[in-house]
Amino acid sequence: MARGDSIINILNLAIDMRYTSQGYSIQMIMDKYGVKRRTAMRMRDIISVVFDIEEVKIPGSRVKKWRLTRGTLDSITAFKAEEIAELENCVKFIKNKNYNGSLNLLPDIIKKMKITTTNAVQNDVDALLELQGYAVHQYPKVKIDKNILDKISYAMLAQKYLTFVYTNRKKQVKKRKVAPYAIIYSEYTYLVAKEEDSDIYKHFLLYQMRDVEVSDDDYFDKDENFDLKEHLSKSFGAFQDNNPMNVKLQFSKEVKEIVEEYSFHPTQEITPNPDGTTTVTFTACGDMEICWFLFRWGKNVKILEPQKLKDTYNMLLKDAFKQV
Repeated sequence: MARGDSIINILNLAIDMRYTSQGYSIQMIMDKYGVKRRTAMRMRDIISVVFDIEEVKIPGSRVKKWRLTRGTLDSITAFKAEEIAELENCVKFIKNKNYNGSLNLLPDIIKKMKITTTNAVQNDVDALLELQGYAVHQYPKVKIDKNILDKISYAMLAQKYLTFVYTNRKKQVKKRKVAPYAIIYSEYTYLVAKEEDSDIYKHFLLYQMRDVEVSDDDYFDKDENFDLKEHLSKSFGAFQDNNPMNVKLQFSKEVKEIVEEYSFHPTQEITPNPDGTTTVTFTACGDMEICWFLFRWGKNVKILEPQKLKDTYNMLLKDAFKQV
């Protein structure tokens, strides 16, 4: 038995001895962990050195058994109020972000955690939620169809093809058959997938997908080299194409402190300038997404490069002014 396996067995035995009322005998340790008598005795002895153990007296039995003294592992295995409160806030965050498909298990997990804690801990959870609760941020968002999410999740796990009718940005409607690889949660929710007989990963907006079905017996061979983090590093937000741009932006001195602490993109380089402005460069695709992001900076940002991004920005501004 490897040393790592021995440590894992000892920790598991300590937990088992904490939650048993009848105790563990040497023979029971031998049987459960597949070890010899000498090793089983050594495991018990190590636990007795690290933790408080007590012998269990069973009337009519001559077999010696031991268990951990009540409360011994509580400080290690018990859930803290801060931990439960953090999960509660995660649920609120997920609901607010409209990622309802991710909420199936969390409430039940939290409920089980609370059952195992004392009333004092539960009171602390309520107090923390009241004092540090997640502030709901109201903003427009696209609804997510849980039924579609469930089908995508099943198809990804089973490595089965998905079929659906999709409407792209140009309002073109086409039936698709894809191998699903991942789901991206951002302002919108996207499916990352490869179309049949293609090596290109594409992003599909979930709210533009209709008649989603999982193929019955049509499986795909998953590319084990696919890395979602690496895949997304080429894009800005969730947009993806094969033409990344070298973007160069200049921010005014009024937002200098914010910009220098801001994460624009994994490839970013931030350079303070002598005049108080800040230059930010990164490589990504998605000119529309970059422009939408830049609008929130108003007059405090200027596009230096590339010309394509400048043209898109000007076009969007002109279209917006037509509505005023």
